[in-house]
Amino acid sequence: MLSLVQSAAQSTQQFISNLFDDNFDPAKVKLPEVNDKHESNISGLYIIGEVSGTPLIKLGLNQGNGLINDLFENKSPLNLPDDVHDVLIVGAGASGIGAANRAHELGLDYVVIEQGKPANLIRSFTKGKPLFMEPTDVPLESSMWCKECSKEELLEVWDRRIAERGLNINPHESVTDIKKLSDYFVVTTSRGTYQAKYVILAIGKAGNPRKAGVPGEKEYAEKVAHFLADPDEFRDQDILIYGGGDVAAEAAIALAPHNRVTMVTIDPEFIFPKKRNVDKLRELEKQGQLSIHFNSHLKEIGKDFVKFEKDKNITTLKNDQIFEMIGAELPIKFFDKIGIKLEGTWDVKKYLALAAMFLIAYCVYAIKAPWWPFNQALFTHAAGNAVNLKKLLTFDWNIFGFAKHISPSFWYAAVYTVFMTYFGYKAYLRWGINYKDPYQKKRYITLIGTQWSLGFLVPEFIMWYVHYSAGSNIILGSPEYSWKAYGLEYIWPLQFHQFFYDISLFYIIWGLVTAFVVIPILSIHHGKRYCTWFCGCGGLAETWGDRWRHKAPKGRRAKAWEWMNVAVLVWAFVATILVGGSMLFGKLLHDDIYHWFGFLSQAGEFSRHWYAYIADFWLVGVIPITLYPFFGGKVWCRYWCPLAKWMEFWSKKIGKLGINSNEKCITCGECSRYCEVGIDVMSFAKNQERFSNQNTSCIQCGICITVCPMDVLSFQLDGEVKVNGEAVEQEYIRVAA
Repeated sequence: MLSLVQSAAQSTQQFISNLFDDNFDPAKVKLPEVNDKHESNISGLYIIGEVSGTPLIKLGLNQGNGLINDLFENKSPLNLPDDVHDVLIVGAGASGIGAANRAHELGLDYVVIEQGKPANLIRSFTKGKPLFMEPTDVPLESSMWCKECSKEELLEVWDRRIAERGLNINPHESVTDIKKLSDYFVVTTSRGTYQAKYVILAIGKAGNPRKAGVPGEKEYAEKVAHFLADPDEFRDQDILIYGGGDVAAEAAIALAPHNRVTMVTIDPEFIFPKKRNVDKLRELEKQGQLSIHFNSHLKEIGKDFVKFEKDKNITTLKNDQIFEMIGAELPIKFFDKIGIKLEGTWDVKKYLALAAMFLIAYCVYAIKAPWWPFNQALFTHAAGNAVNLKKLLTFDWNIFGFAKHISPSFWYAAVYTVFMTYFGYKAYLRWGINYKDPYQKKRYITLIGTQWSLGFLVPEFIMWYVHYSAGSNIILGSPEYSWKAYGLEYIWPLQFHQFFYDISLFYIIWGLVTAFVVIPILSIHHGKRYCTWFCGCGGLAETWGDRWRHKAPKGRRAKAWEWMNVAVLVWAFVATILVGGSMLFGKLLHDDIYHWFGFLSQAGEFSRHWYAYIADFWLVGVIPITLYPFFGGKVWCRYWCPLAKWMEFWSKKIGKLGINSNEKCITCGECSRYCEVGIDVMSFAKNQERFSNQNTSCIQCGICITVCPMDVLSFQLDGEVKVNGEAVEQEYIRVAA
């Protein structure tokens, strides 16, 4: 029975994966699942460094230093048995050294297990490679030395400091298993076993290079390398470089002038390398110093030859050395063995969580609507009268002469606003305070302020005014439809009912001006910022859904599904015209004439009913909220929201706002990872290409700019340039010059 359930879960997972994933895509970055404190799904086992998505030497040192502080600083000693370490650190890269250095300073009982030498990745860099300690505005928190220098200088200082401080690092020892007992871990290595209260995985991916898996790869391993440390070691040799990324490109550039170099890649074109590397490769090819073969696969490695296939034709080349530079991969088998889950992994618990989220989301929206079963008689009053949940939650109160009709809609709006405020504050701390980003501070303050005003207090006041002071009011509408006041924050077509249901002058003007004047004007300089600065629907995704933003579906197929909000937009247009037209004709035409247009009224009512049920209920509320923890917070905004597509239409036509890149991209992938609408930001950044609503569904939240450790990205308008970090118009530059 268990195997049947597991098989069904795997089949469902594959189906869900196939919805968004057709093949490998540079936008996808799969990492282990960790929480905000770097803890994995296994309690007490932490993951930091490159394998957790943290690039750069300085950030690695800071992360290791900070984790040890979180676990041990200003806390009582653990009082463990003599044979149990306080912490065992796997990996002696920048983050592992940062953790070990701080553990040593605090006098902890620790040990570091390293399968190679300390700073193994840095040792593999090309000779003389300069190391830039970015980001420059982030202070170094570790006492370990870290300054801009060459690779050789850094290694010399680190090796000396490690020896002087006596850091307990065991080199050339590999971890084979990690098991969690009740109170501590048992770690098995190539040399023995260790016990520790906490385990920190500070491993990188470079130690697990991807292999081609072809005949001769093992037999002639001495001529196969995965990195180029010193190009001067190779002169007048026949070299094949298998790979199409930046590492392969830089190796080809370094080796081509003094060797006969052939570059073979499975890619149909250069997808991964930075533009400057592509330009150099093309120049070397033009000069006859480099041969490049796309859509090609390595087939066999021989003692003095190599074979590759292209268009079903096998080519044999004389060969002295092969560099397999097809990337590195996570140690998936090792993670599976010790029980670490990757992001996006589905299991029985996750399916149960999905079902629970669906029930919660459905109940919240069904009570507000109300829909079945909350529109039915669920209780019986003492007097024998049937009572449904809506009646139970509805009453009037009067405080200081201010009377208010309380309904489920009020409770929903109040809870929604408090919910957004709490999680908005947490997101404000995460992006505004922790990253010291003024843009994010302003964005979250505006988002929460708009929800409290236009999303709650102002509509409630209007509803009270219409109900108790004005009665049927020709400007604000009748009491029966005073709920339309909640549409002030939402612009048509997101507020689908703006132009019908008790047509009133105020809502007609508000709807027309916001949808057909405000949105086009705002799109010129602000693109789709309404989504992330003002909208209540987008606001819930930006606040509560923020913790899951990295789970947004990425890749070509995920992007292809974005056609759906075009369909919803067309549906909103058609339904609004049918309903609004039939109501308008009903008011303007005599009954004897209007009955000839009865089909218009029927078509309008049919479209209104199904739009309200499918779009307003399922697509706005139940389904997106259900999917927040699994596919990120922007499912509705990205795939179904008609207003998002309406703004994108205008931004594409007349918008000037975009995101530009400088030459400093290190392809760490953080920008793509945190894009909540699945844009492969890194592909634009590494090629210094501008992206906007001309070529993406960007909502200008700015998180990609915030998380970039190298300050690569920046908002800029068309025709705008930067002088000392400040935006100025090109005309100003010409006059100043």
